[in-house]
Amino acid sequence: MNAYYHFLNRSNSGEGFRELLNGKLFVDKTMLIREMNEKLSTKEKWVCVSRARRFGKTMALEMLAAYYTKGIYPAHLFEGLKIEKDPTFSHHLNKHNVILINFNEYFNKTASVEEGIERLSQFLIQDLKNAYPGVIDKETDAALCLDMVCQIKSEKFIFLIDEWDSIFRERRGETQEQERFLDFLRTLFKDKSYVELVYITGILPIKKYNTGSALNMFHEFTMLEPKRLAPYFGFSEQEVQNLCRSQSKISFDELKEWYDGYYMEDAGAVFNPRSVTEALNEGKCYDYWNRTGGFCELEEYITKDFDGMGDTIIALMADENVSVNVLGFSNDLDSFQDRDEVITALIHMGYLTYVDGQVCIPNREIKEEFTNTVKKLSWGTVSKLLRQSRELLSATRSGNEELVARLLESVHDDMQEFKEYNNEHTLKCVIHLAYYAAQDEYELRFEAPAGKGFADCIMIPKRKGRPGIVLELKYNKSAEQALAQIRARHYDRLLRGVASEVLLVGINYDKRTKTHACKIQKYSVGSQDTRPM
Repeated sequence: MNAYYHFLNRSNSGEGFRELLNGKLFVDKTMLIREMNEKLSTKEKWVCVSRARRFGKTMALEMLAAYYTKGIYPAHLFEGLKIEKDPTFSHHLNKHNVILINFNEYFNKTASVEEGIERLSQFLIQDLKNAYPGVIDKETDAALCLDMVCQIKSEKFIFLIDEWDSIFRERRGETQEQERFLDFLRTLFKDKSYVELVYITGILPIKKYNTGSALNMFHEFTMLEPKRLAPYFGFSEQEVQNLCRSQSKISFDELKEWYDGYYMEDAGAVFNPRSVTEALNEGKCYDYWNRTGGFCELEEYITKDFDGMGDTIIALMADENVSVNVLGFSNDLDSFQDRDEVITALIHMGYLTYVDGQVCIPNREIKEEFTNTVKKLSWGTVSKLLRQSRELLSATRSGNEELVARLLESVHDDMQEFKEYNNEHTLKCVIHLAYYAAQDEYELRFEAPAGKGFADCIMIPKRKGRPGIVLELKYNKSAEQALAQIRARHYDRLLRGVASEVLLVGINYDKRTKTHACKIQKYSVGSQDTRPM
């Protein structure tokens, strides 16, 4: 009877990749194999890939397992795929000893780290005894057993480790346990002749402690610095366009609005891959993120009591870019020192995207996560604002000038940090937050080039049957003057051919009385007749 193997050269190591290929939607990322082939038995053989949830880490690891694992013969799985044409393909195909482990099964909350290490080590040693009878006698140290096999049998190993950082997410604040875990990994991997490749994946980069890192030999590929591995995690625009051709229910533009927005150097714009495939399979764009993360996780971070944290969240929800220093983050989730470290953690977790020193919310899916979290928190001003936002949109479309003015006044009065309408930045923040609910039905463009100038805000309907909206705000003048500017500069031209009906909305803020006034006119496209509502 064949022996059972916990980790080593498992006969079903190709099943995960086979299931991926069997799906209706497949994007070929097999050239990642070439990248790893180049690192085998070199000084770059220690690789840590950290990405947010749903970014294809496990699928890539299953692909590597299918390719490298000795004796499982799944060559047909790679027929017609990009890697098949690479010169290194046949040289390494199913010719390596692979140790495949999901650390979450051994380092969760159910047992101590010491117990997890002991259990994992026992299983690994048993695998080695089964595979190499007579080589190992009574040894109980996994690293020593691997070294014995290497010296006596001239065998080396590839380690594929999923959820390497589960201990730092599950055992928050348990510093001694975390350090014991890192020491175990260092002993197992560092400077060991039996290592051909160590490929570990997780959400967090390598944990830093004391003056350095127990795992400083690893080359890291993170959300902030993806480097050469950027193209292999997440979908590019071209890849999503190709997937769109296989169905007719969802347009590329809709997928882009919902799931694009991440940026990685060497790859450009990146879509969340799992959300794209779920949307295409379900035939509907939706917030699929909350199935794996959601309210409780995000709540913990955005409510951290650091100076500037609240204002930062408000600015992000208003589609502002926010500057951040990402260098101080220690790569764990329980030793935050300031706002910048919290924001950096949110980048690694996929809630924010980072470009050139600034962060923003990447797409509509994540905006929904922020919105739902804030609503559930009943979080002061912002929660109240979100409740008022839909009422404001309804009042605008029904032409209720008095209610629009009153609601804008309420928003403005609550936003202490944006008290004066004296520059474009404050205008954008207040109006964007006030009309936050409009994003469900409209594309909002601020300072949009239109006609003979730049409109303060143009709302372009996403579906037929809704009116287009042009909004102009004046400071210490009059709502009538705002309307006159819209008409004189033809800001509405951007909506022609898009909406059959257009609303012109003029708003004025009176500095002396600290009140708002609103005037709304409606007309049908193709007609010059504008009339009050």
